[in-house]
Amino acid sequence: MTTALQLVPAPAEDLLPARAELLRKLIRPQFLEMLHWDETSQVLRPSPDHSLLGLDLCTRPGCWAAARKTEAMLCSACRSTWKKSGKPLTEFMATEPKTISSTSGHCSFPECRRPWTSSRTQMCARHREQYRKRGFPPLEEFYADPRVRPLTGFGLCSADSCHRDRISGTNPFCSAHWLRWRDREDLTADFERWCRTTPAAAESTTVSLRGLAPVVVSELLFAVQARTDAGSKTSPMELRSIAQHAREQRAGQLDDVDIKPNTRLSGVVRSMRQMIAAGASTPELEQIKDVWNMGAFGMGKHRKLDFTPLLQEWMRRACKAWVLDSMPRRYGKNIPNGLSEMILCLRFLSQSLVRSREDAGMDAAALGRRDIEAFLQYMAHLEHTGEISTNRRVTAARWTSRFLREIRDMGLTRTDQILAALPDDFALRRHDMPPIPSDEGPGRALPKEILSQLCERLPSLDQIRDGGDDIRNAIEILIDTGRRPDEIGCLAWDCLETDEHGKSVLVYTDFKNNRIGCRLPIPDSTAEIIVRQKKATRARFPDTELTRLALFPRPRQNADGTEPFRTNHIGNVHRRWVNAMPPLILADGTEFPGLEVVPYSYRHSYAQRHADAGTLPDVLRELMGHRSLQTTQGYYRVTEKRTRSAVDKLVSHQFDRHGNRVWTQARQLLEHEHARLRIGQVSVPYGICVEPSNVKAGGHSCPFRFRCVGCDHFRTDPSYLPELRTYLDTLLRDRERLAATTDLDAWARTEATPSDGEIKRIRTLIRRVETDLEGLTDDEREQIKDATQTLRKTRTVSLGMPGIRPAEPDLRLERDA
Repeated sequence: MTTALQLVPAPAEDLLPARAELLRKLIRPQFLEMLHWDETSQVLRPSPDHSLLGLDLCTRPGCWAAARKTEAMLCSACRSTWKKSGKPLTEFMATEPKTISSTSGHCSFPECRRPWTSSRTQMCARHREQYRKRGFPPLEEFYADPRVRPLTGFGLCSADSCHRDRISGTNPFCSAHWLRWRDREDLTADFERWCRTTPAAAESTTVSLRGLAPVVVSELLFAVQARTDAGSKTSPMELRSIAQHAREQRAGQLDDVDIKPNTRLSGVVRSMRQMIAAGASTPELEQIKDVWNMGAFGMGKHRKLDFTPLLQEWMRRACKAWVLDSMPRRYGKNIPNGLSEMILCLRFLSQSLVRSREDAGMDAAALGRRDIEAFLQYMAHLEHTGEISTNRRVTAARWTSRFLREIRDMGLTRTDQILAALPDDFALRRHDMPPIPSDEGPGRALPKEILSQLCERLPSLDQIRDGGDDIRNAIEILIDTGRRPDEIGCLAWDCLETDEHGKSVLVYTDFKNNRIGCRLPIPDSTAEIIVRQKKATRARFPDTELTRLALFPRPRQNADGTEPFRTNHIGNVHRRWVNAMPPLILADGTEFPGLEVVPYSYRHSYAQRHADAGTLPDVLRELMGHRSLQTTQGYYRVTEKRTRSAVDKLVSHQFDRHGNRVWTQARQLLEHEHARLRIGQVSVPYGICVEPSNVKAGGHSCPFRFRCVGCDHFRTDPSYLPELRTYLDTLLRDRERLAATTDLDAWARTEATPSDGEIKRIRTLIRRVETDLEGLTDDEREQIKDATQTLRKTRTVSLGMPGIRPAEPDLRLERDA
């Protein structure tokens, strides 16, 4: 794939005809018929009744102008004439039809090629005069009169944009353009330039594409088809205006047309350009460019990948090859984001080479270790001057190291490959990596009081542009479930199910990890929001098949409700909502920064809420949909300081298997004692183990078959009290079940039945821990409770232990507000 990568694009003049030909092949003949496209005259005339291409015509008889959105539905000119007449509307409409002499059409006399002079008589001036002189006989009689003959035309109007005929043999214009030329303000205007730039005469839905470059004609026809397919309205007035801009500017393609920014017309043109780029592009064609349209690779019609920040040709070529190699192994709806991160990080290396080398790093063979050291110094300088953050410095170094390693793994440095001359010492070593900063702060989870204020202000979404019940329900589900915004925005209509216990479960797709049919327990209040949204969506789209219906349909360009929210729709509305609300106030009375309130922060708040409730990290990992526990622990905060404080409080309440205190006096642990405890023990379901071989194996190699409560290496403390009680209940339940079974031999039943000694030992430990807690003051018990919650947030259970599950808090955790 990398060998086919082209870097030098062909000249634009050679590409444009091929572009026009490709677009023409993509335009359906049926669509051209619907437009009433005339290839000869280069004119399209969509029906005024078309919902996306038509317009409301003036209701006055004989008038074909666009109507104003008023009760009378008259055009501006006819409305003014009606007001001046003083007549009632019905009388005006019945007695004063409009006569238009400037409309297009050939004389109604058979085979006559001259233009009519009135839309009412539809005759040319000569035949109209003959008709009048003969006393207005029946048309059949007039057409059969041998003295009346068809006349030849005078040719097309001299205006490049006009498809009408000249009004006489001596006049170079049609009637409309003759009036414009006669009444022009600049009497010294150049005739040829005026003919080239004057717009076509407006006529109902007729749009003339005459006078445009062939590429622009193909682009406009394809863009109209694409916008119509997408459900976007394109009015004839907008098409005329775009064609006129292209005509005046002599544009060779639509990309060259200059439109005033921040107008509706500029938005239409931008949409057209995006659709044309997606339709006229192929992966092979995109690879020769420095700015890729990712729609050609099936990764979003409007997404771009810009390689221009990479100033060295070899780096740009290698990065393109890396992107092509990485695409097939990425999943989700935001693949271009991950790929562009590599470009953003490599630009620092590119800038460093420009600054530190006379050849600006253009010669790959001349690079070496000294350039890597210059890059590291440059990144340190940027951090010290505040131009980049510490996290950005670490990220840039890691991605750059990955790039230099993987381009070698891809074989790009082999002989005859694009980086064959790149030296081996041009690479980052392990010790070159800057240390990852430790974050002891509160994390990205929103404080409880801030989340409460946001929930109280949810009704104000109705006053926000694009707000309403749909976006409000989506944000509430985001808060309750902790899913990613794209996972909620793309929920199917039938995303709510019931488990075997009758509890509600959310079924969603994890786009980031390509996991379909993920299931998440949700509280009844969240299920009620989903049910309410399902009813509202079904009421809006009663005819759409339920299996195709989206729970949150896109508000525009979505006639059947099958298109879900766009990826950034929730984020855009959410930002407008947060910006419009009053300041968010923390518990200490200070203002909370609104920029930190983003939809993804609800995911962190969900993780923090579960961690505070005592959900074990491995269970929370499953709820978050993570593969790595380390990833999950990055979503909530338990600082080292709090952990050490919790250990200090619980260490004096630690007991061995007999219920005797391990530490005889309460004291704060020293630094080395914290380290010794950390590396000299391993967690088990109802305590800790200090047996060296088992600790070394991570809890998976107990030499005594996991008989913890009978082992002198076992320790427990009040933080394990829920697990001890759960284990006791399990032992008692197993003993009763085994005593009643008849499916086991006696020896098997004896070995499987929990011993009375183990049950007695567990009861003794529980009683000892409870007695110890009862002897504390209320304040001391509250401190032990807080320390227990802190330690349980970071505790995982060794998989080598007997398979018991301690009691968990309700996974369908309600939010506080």
